[in-house]
Amino acid sequence: MRKAVWDIREQPEAFKYIGRDGRCSYHFFDFLVTLRCGRVLAVAVKPMAEVKKKNFLLELEDIRASMNSDFADEVILITDQDFTKAEALNAERCNAFVRTRNENLQQKLKALIHVVAFPLSVGELQNRLGAGAEGYRAIFLAIFDGLLSADKTKEIDLFTMVELEERHD
Repeated sequence: MRKAVWDIREQPEAFKYIGRDGRCSYHFFDFLVTLRCGRVLAVAVKPMAEVKKKNFLLELEDIRASMNSDFADEVILITDQDFTKAEALNAERCNAFVRTRNENLQQKLKALIHVVAFPLSVGELQNRLGAGAEGYRAIFLAIFDGLLSADKTKEIDLFTMVELEERHD
């Protein structure tokens, strides 16, 4: 997960807003993302076809006009045109794997990556880690944590090649 992100909450409570017709409406955002700096992003995820068909951009204007910092600092729309199917799958997996993160295994992986020669496939690194499916999840998280680098525009699987991420701290 990116270092700037502190928390991701799925399906937060409804946001109440006044539409351009003057009526009270509710919108359920897909995510509330809290950044380490304290800013909160309300994220709507919609297929572009639905955005166009339902004229969602107008609704989003009404939502933004009613938004206050008690709920979120910014409203973001993400559509299927913003990412590939593989990137979406990787993001879903990352979100799921974060919930079951094994810190002891992450530390074991951190130690291992400094003594193996790269590049390696995820499967090869998983075998060296010796933790089965949980090892795959640890490696996957290490990619999104920035410890390892891989092509995240493609589905991350056992054949994905990884390298030690160059640190510029």
